[in-house]
Amino acid sequence: MSTLRLLISDLAARPDSSLLRLLSLRPELMDPPAADFAALAARASSRAGLSRALDRLNQPQLQVLTALVVTAGPESGATAEQLADAVGGATPGDVEALLAELHGLALVLPTPRGTDDAGRRLFLPVTSLREVLGAHPAGLGRSYAELADSLPGCRDRLAGIAAALQLPGTTAGPAAALHRHLCSYTDPARLLAGAPDGTAELLAKFGAGPLGRVGHALRDPGGPDSPGDPGEGGGAVNWLLGHGLLVPVDDDHVELPREVGLLLRHGKVVARFAPEPPGTPVAQVRTALRDNAALGAVAAVLRTMGRLLDSVEGAPLATLRAGGVGVRAVRALARDLEIEMAQSYFYLELAAMAKLITLDPDTSLWKATASGWRPRDRAEQWLWLASAWLDAARLPSLVGTGSPAVNVLAGEAHRADAPALRATSLQVLATLHRGTAANAPTAPTEQQAPAQPGMVPAPTPEQVLEHYAWHHPRPARRIARALAGFLAEAEILGLTGASALTELGLAVIERDWDGALDLLAAALPDPVEHVLLQGDLTAVAPGYLSPALSAELSLLAEPEGRGTAGVYRFTPASIRRALAAGRTGAGIMEFLAAHSATSVPQPLAYLIADADSRHGRFTLGAASAVVSTEDPALMAELLAGDRAARLQLTAVSPTVAVSALAPADLAREMLDAGHSPSLSGDLAAAEPDRPAGRAWRAAPAVPHQALAPYEAARLLAAEYGTDAGRTDDAPDAGDPAAQTPAAETPGDGAAAAQRREAGNGVGHPRGAAEAQLAVLRSRPAWTPGRGEAAPALVREQLQRAIRDRADVWLTTVSGEGRPERLRVHPSTVAEGRVRAFDPGRDSERVFSLHRVMDVELIEGTGTKGRA
Repeated sequence: MSTLRLLISDLAARPDSSLLRLLSLRPELMDPPAADFAALAARASSRAGLSRALDRLNQPQLQVLTALVVTAGPESGATAEQLADAVGGATPGDVEALLAELHGLALVLPTPRGTDDAGRRLFLPVTSLREVLGAHPAGLGRSYAELADSLPGCRDRLAGIAAALQLPGTTAGPAAALHRHLCSYTDPARLLAGAPDGTAELLAKFGAGPLGRVGHALRDPGGPDSPGDPGEGGGAVNWLLGHGLLVPVDDDHVELPREVGLLLRHGKVVARFAPEPPGTPVAQVRTALRDNAALGAVAAVLRTMGRLLDSVEGAPLATLRAGGVGVRAVRALARDLEIEMAQSYFYLELAAMAKLITLDPDTSLWKATASGWRPRDRAEQWLWLASAWLDAARLPSLVGTGSPAVNVLAGEAHRADAPALRATSLQVLATLHRGTAANAPTAPTEQQAPAQPGMVPAPTPEQVLEHYAWHHPRPARRIARALAGFLAEAEILGLTGASALTELGLAVIERDWDGALDLLAAALPDPVEHVLLQGDLTAVAPGYLSPALSAELSLLAEPEGRGTAGVYRFTPASIRRALAAGRTGAGIMEFLAAHSATSVPQPLAYLIADADSRHGRFTLGAASAVVSTEDPALMAELLAGDRAARLQLTAVSPTVAVSALAPADLAREMLDAGHSPSLSGDLAAAEPDRPAGRAWRAAPAVPHQALAPYEAARLLAAEYGTDAGRTDDAPDAGDPAAQTPAAETPGDGAAAAQRREAGNGVGHPRGAAEAQLAVLRSRPAWTPGRGEAAPALVREQLQRAIRDRADVWLTTVSGEGRPERLRVHPSTVAEGRVRAFDPGRDSERVFSLHRVMDVELIEGTGTKGRA
């Protein structure tokens, strides 16, 4: 039975609502768009696609799926009742509801037979799921059959054990005989009857995993040289090896077979079913305390980021040969910003995430590029930073760790899975917030602490990790080290306050950008448009200044101090800086008079007048390009009329003029004016690839407006015709999983909502799913031998032939492009190659998998007598 072909048929037969939900919950299936249902099925059952899907499952979903992989045969399948028996504490109703969810995610399929002999529905895991879950699902070892096939000499060893135990049916194979022998026991005590002392205790050590270390594991258990000192456990080891309850992997390690592990667990693949998230009570804090702390963090991050950009503008940061910025430069920056070194790491990483500082490849310097960020109001500035952090593929918490330590802005802090881990962590935090917030339902479940008026949950990192392990058990180990950093960074940004998620943070997590801007704009005080000028050459800001006023004051004076009421000090150097930037003395006085609540003090007026009187003794001009000609009349023609203004030309002699435009821009303007300039030798040498005699024309510069990360996401959502961040987690009316009767749905209420909310990860814009669905419905579901699914179908057929030890007709394409049909006996499929025995050549051959066009199982061969 081909589960891939079964999945193709299953997907093609689904209603549109079910397909849209699948595409929204597994967006990687349509990136790039799938050509047909076969390609969609191949991606859904590929190892990469399954790995990402399993990372989104919560604990009960993963428990049932693992039990299915262990319990179901390769082609027979398993029923919900069988899985309920394999999961301790689960009922058939619980399992049926979870199987419906897993089927909706294209991880589980009903078998073609539909039901077993008792009329119960049978289910199969999709192709490659066993490989993705690993060789030891649920901490169980490999079966006798798998061990016999994979370990050299294991089959002969098992045959000797089966013969010594006088097991019936050894002609079918020693692995099958031992399997039936173990399955005949229902109680581990009966199996261990007559075993040496300490045998049960030794087996109990395999509860954490099926592998163990044993010296001389390949010894003959009954031989004269085998260690048998009871004090060393040798007698118990010999007994277990002699009865096949431990199988040697090599001379130093043994493995507990799956049949033995299941017997020790009394047939339970999963010892304890976990349908609900942990019920550990979460501490609560006052809403006012949370909001005050969060708003203080918002103000601090904006103020510190502004000072960081000012510092980098004045002194760009050099990079080291090993990558990143050196500790000395960062320490100096931290002193300038008056923050701790650890915080300076985060602020530099945040500035790079938000593209406020960028690396100049020509000079290897990090320079400030925040021209689009500074003019915005504070709410937009903050959301720019928060949205950039949300989707950044970097882990700032790694900076300063490791040996050698990771430098700030170094490549070692890059992590491709950082956005997914950050998003799932924040989703779990949002789930805890919704479960116990003051606006939660009035009837909390047993796992929810009753909400107190004016209080919100403030979970510790340990509690968040505990809930994360339920919502996303597979990546829980990866998130363990990064979670504390995520939560600390969220606190610095103001997404949380006093460890409690804010409504602003919830809006950012849900990617409700407009809602976040409205919330922050309402919470922040209105910017002030005036300062208080004082006689000591300082200006005091009585609150948050508008971006324009703050930028101008930063040019005219030096910022001092911290806090809302900023202080700016006027110095001769700062006034000279403003005059050099194009300001005039009269203009500065007019600006200060317009924005000061007091009159301009006399010392400040004298300072401005003195600096203005010294300014302009020398005159500088920009000259990026030089134009020369041998004909003075031709130069006069070029300088005539408004043409010289457009070309920004200034004559320095009758035949030479200079321009402030770059040579490329000047050449383009002269070409548009009907002239044909030639490049001088040094400029022509800069273009060695330009064919000789080819007319030179520079590409026009394309002006663009800087977009904030959240604005880019909004434009992308507008292209799809939907809201950014829409997850479509709610079941559709036509989804079979949504039509489960309420009486048959386990954990109805909070647990089911938790699974829908946090168990399936971040969704994809619905418009992309609808476009993909339109493509799928417009084409045939599958074209045999062609398309993206063809290699996956070939691989699946080969794996089935290897499992059944059957011969196949293999159609391959030679290096010359000629097809060749061979009868071979495949042995392994790995790393894009298939090894097979060719009876025609009486030797083993290796074929590249991409050259295999078709595989046909030969009936009458293999362990089942037919393909």
